[in-house]
Order: sequence, then C-alpha cells, then structure tokens
Amino acid sequence: MSPSPLRSTPALIVLCLLVLRPGAAAAQSSQGPPGPLARAPADAAQCTQARMLDLRRILPPAPLAGSAQERAELDELLSIQAHRTAQQAERAREDARLDVLGFAGALGRPMGLKAAGLPRTLALFEHIGADESEVLDRAKREFARPRPFSVEPRLHPVIARPKSLSYPSGHATWAYTTALVLADMVPERRRQLLERAGEYAYDRNVAGVHYPSDVEAGRLAGTALAALLFSCRPFQAEEAPARVELRAALGAP
Repeated sequence: MSPSPLRSTPALIVLCLLVLRPGAAAAQSSQGPPGPLARAPADAAQCTQARMLDLRRILPPAPLAGSAQERAELDELLSIQAHRTAQQAERAREDARLDVLGFAGALGRPMGLKAAGLPRTLALFEHIGADESEVLDRAKREFARPRPFSVEPRLHPVIARPKSLSYPSGHATWAYTTALVLADMVPERRRQLLERAGEYAYDRNVAGVHYPSDVEAGRLAGTALAALLFSCRPFQAEEAPARVELRAALGAP
C-alpha cells in the first residue's frame, strides 16, 4: 500500500486559520528588514510560541475513543500490518529518525548529502524542530489521544513504542514543515519533497504507532507551522544564508 495523495486544503486553510497574535506581529515588524546574510537569533522560537499557534483552533477533534471511526482506523492499521513487507518495515524504522538529510533523495541527491558542508542548514532545521515542539507538545497533551497499540493489542509496532500521546503526529508535522521549508529553498524540487514528506508520514502507520487521522492532523499542523515561520523575520534571516549554502551544495544556481 502506498501513501494516499495529499488532500487539498480548501482556500489554503492555514492562511485562514493561523493563530498569530497581533502583538507578536508588531514585535516582528519593529525589528526592521534583515539583510540577506543578517545574523539570526540562535533560535526562531519567538515565532512559534504555543500561544501564537494554537493547534486546537486549527485541527479537527481526534476521533472519539470507542467510536466507529476509531474502529475503522484500527482495522486499517491491522490491514497495513498484515500486508507489511520487510522492505516497508525497514523504511519505517529508518524514518523513525528525524533527519533533514533524509530528504537528500528528494533534493536530487540519492547518494546523500554531507552534513559537514551544511552547518547553517542543519542549524536552521534543528531550530525548526525546537519550534515544532513548542506548539506540538501542548496540543498532544490537550487532545490526549492514546496510541493505537495501547487500544488494539493485536497491533505490533516495528519500532520502539513511543511514550508520547498520539494526536497529532509529531513525525508528520515535522515532515511537512521540513518539506515546505526545503521547497521554499529549492522550489524546483517541491513535488519530490512533498512526496517524501508523505512517505515519512505514512510510515508512522506502517510502523503501527499512529492512526491515519493523527498523520492527517500532522500534515495540517506542519503546513500551519511552515506558514507561520515564513511570515517571521527572525526565521527569514536564518533561512536566507541556509538557502545559499544548500543550493551551493546541490550545485543549483
């Protein structure tokens, strides 16, 4: 089974539903426009504090425990498990590790990219991961959905069982945020990057650790987070030199 194609987001839902407080926008604009190689703060987390992006106001509620929808999702996961190949299981194990270099193939470098030549790029995505946690951890606590393997004992994950809550998927959120930021830096690879994000997200179902609706919520959350970052001056200042560095490593003009 292959990942489902991306569902459309009517009227670019994120642009309508992003929760960016007016005070935060004013604080950003007061800094003045950065130069293309301006030194950015150590972390752009000021762009993504939980109060600025409240995922409860964007995401649909998780399916209710014991509902028909939950049962249908559990049955879907059991079917994926029954038909899971050794190759799929291995990719799910590999994709459990969040590493921007895992997008190398989607960037046109199937043999990989060297971390040593990408210090600005790796720092940017390390900061994005911290920013993601800032908004995602609160959402997981408030939705408080147990993992599917704790509900359905016949599910046998192929990776270590995560201790965090299930909704939304943090891996899917990370994958779509990462893909969209990379696509902003290397727009000619946008389609391949989003397809790779879909693989990362679907592999959470293959691994047996997330419901399909967790993954879909992660796609929406990741899109929202990327849109918020794109509007934030500290992020823009940090992304600009990373874009130059990454494109040079790819041999792109």
